[in-house]
Amino acid sequence: MALEWQVPGAALACPSLIPGRPNVPLRTAENRTVQDMTSFEEPNQAGVRLPVLLYHHIGSLCTVTRPGLTIPAEAFEKQVSWLLRRGYFGIRPSDLLVWHNTGRGLPSKSVLITFDDAYADIADFALPVLHRLGFGAAVFVVTGLVGQANAWDKVHGSRRHPLMSAKQIREWSTKGIEFGAHSRTHASLVGLPQQRLAEEIDGSREDLAQILGFRPIAFAYPYGAHDSAIRTRVQSAFAMAFTCDEGLNDLRTDPYRLRRTMVLPSDSLVDLGCRVRWGWSPIEHLRARLRLRTRLR
Repeated sequence: MALEWQVPGAALACPSLIPGRPNVPLRTAENRTVQDMTSFEEPNQAGVRLPVLLYHHIGSLCTVTRPGLTIPAEAFEKQVSWLLRRGYFGIRPSDLLVWHNTGRGLPSKSVLITFDDAYADIADFALPVLHRLGFGAAVFVVTGLVGQANAWDKVHGSRRHPLMSAKQIREWSTKGIEFGAHSRTHASLVGLPQQRLAEEIDGSREDLAQILGFRPIAFAYPYGAHDSAIRTRVQSAFAMAFTCDEGLNDLRTDPYRLRRTMVLPSDSLVDLGCRVRWGWSPIEHLRARLRLRTRLR
């Protein structure tokens, strides 16, 4: 049985969406506040389609061993600036929860930016940009490794990359960034026994609650992998969960199968436009087909 997540009020970014969470007003470069979003609210909320963007590393390609997961800092700032110029509002999971519970509150041009793994480089290169431009976002934390490094990546030959510290998490949670859980160890949850699932899922919620002072509402499945047993466990601990399945989200989307599209280093602003409009980039799919065809020759 899923938890009943009730939030007071139907307006976007209403106070005390999460017990104990600071009510942080977001402000854009155009001096729009999140509270002003109600004036941009789409009258037909059934027609709203929410894109969720997925990032991992932000920084220099020269400093990472997984360049396919890294967006250069300059490119990231251009992407967020492009979204701002085109009238997008950067929302947070708590705003999505209000929308899902009440059917009200989102502007037609809403976008949720998410970061998996909570690498320390996002605190250096991404979160300051979002704060300056007034975008909310969500960071999903591997809670058993806070302040340490990406031990799960060793199997892929990755070198050590530091993760955000508890101090950084607390600091950015007061600046419009929300934090969710990404399990305790980044293990693939598929096939794990119930006790281990509880440790990874419920345990990550409690770990993060100890840091934040309140329980997080959102979870991201490690590697995007989930099945009915995993979803049932997550439903008992969180209000929503994010996959790596591409596409857009609407009021009919299962809140435990929320879709995301991953922004790639090869993406142009046209790709980004496709991702926020359709939840995927047909241009990137064409590139992938051409790369495959080239390898098969």
